Amino acid sequence: MTGRRHILGWAGIAAAALVLLTSILIWQSRQTAQRFTVFVPPKPVEGRMVFQQKGCTACHGDNGMGSATGPGLRSRATISSLPQLVTAMWNHAPRMFEAMEQQKVKYPEFSYEDTARLLSYLYMSGYADNSGDVDNGRKLFVEKHCIRCHSKVDKAGAVAPAIPRMSDSVTPLGWTQSLWNHASTMQSRMTKEGIEWPQMQANDLRDLFAYVRHASGHDGEFPFPAANPENGWAVFQRKQCIQCHSLHSGDPSSAPSLGTESKLPATYSDFGAVMLNHYPRMRARMEANGTPMPVFRDLEMYDLVAFLYSLHYLEPPGSPQIGSSVFSWRGCAHCHGSRAEGTRVGPPLRGRGVVYTSTRLATNLWRHGDEMVRQTRQLGQRWPEIKETEIGDLLAFLNSPLEP
Repeated sequence: MTGRRHILGWAGIAAAALVLLTSILIWQSRQTAQRFTVFVPPKPVEGRMVFQQKGCTACHGDNGMGSATGPGLRSRATISSLPQLVTAMWNHAPRMFEAMEQQKVKYPEFSYEDTARLLSYLYMSGYADNSGDVDNGRKLFVEKHCIRCHSKVDKAGAVAPAIPRMSDSVTPLGWTQSLWNHASTMQSRMTKEGIEWPQMQANDLRDLFAYVRHASGHDGEFPFPAANPENGWAVFQRKQCIQCHSLHSGDPSSAPSLGTESKLPATYSDFGAVMLNHYPRMRARMEANGTPMPVFRDLEMYDLVAFLYSLHYLEPPGSPQIGSSVFSWRGCAHCHGSRAEGTRVGPPLRGRGVVYTSTRLATNLWRHGDEMVRQTRQLGQRWPEIKETEIGDLLAFLNSPLEP
């Protein structure tokens, strides 16, 4: 009888352990789902589909270029990082909701994955180029000696650029790829003619491209590049970029680092200008190492640049102590309690096993933002505006354990 009790006792313990293990696995599964948005890789093409499907184009234009009712989202220094994107959305929320009510636009629903992809599209498009200055491009075409080789005289006697193959490129990155692949021939010809290799400044390549397109009968805005950062990592290795350019700070290399510690150019055309400025040195170094110069095909240049910029798409670090103060300073404590433990007005934000990320903040804003705007108005409070430097601290505070 005693033996049977022991068996039953051990069986009960085993069953309890199994229930506990199952509960832990379910909890971990939920935590993994909550963390999923942290690891969603930037997919600007899918994000563009979200941008269109959720009605963002109604105010911000088809390509995020802006309209009479909403600002443009291209080449804006204020949305070139994840914290900047979230704070821009947060601080602009009341005006967005008012505009949507006035225009009777259906309020969109966002999943975490939708938000992650939308943010990646907005991040990548923040570095895209607007239309260039045709007049400055015409001037540069002469100053940079492009006219020495690429020119023709039309029937009226005017000089026009003769680069039909390059002018067919639809974006500055596509043109960068064409110039890069043609650079060896250009350098040899320029050396023979006694012309120094040109050095491009910010916006020079964009303006040159605008002029060449204009002269070829193609005007208007540049479309957003359909780039894939995942393919870009493969291109970075396949084209031997990894042999010289480190992606981590502290790695010994005579070539500039391209990782998270580096500062990338403000636009994709500026990135192309930097590449072309360094072409003679890169060619000399690769030839000395017996490495052939890389040639880019199809969308390889797009994917490479998208990969390098995606390395800077990071969650910000922060301090929970500072975040606690920011939470109070910005008025969040009025509804959610001084420790974010919740009140009758607002739900608890801490102590629920939720992992907060920039994407989760943005998603929650869209899910509950209209109600939050109405609530602050009813309470006679101003909408709490957040600085980009505070996002990391707020996330650290919200993710910290709730004090007893």
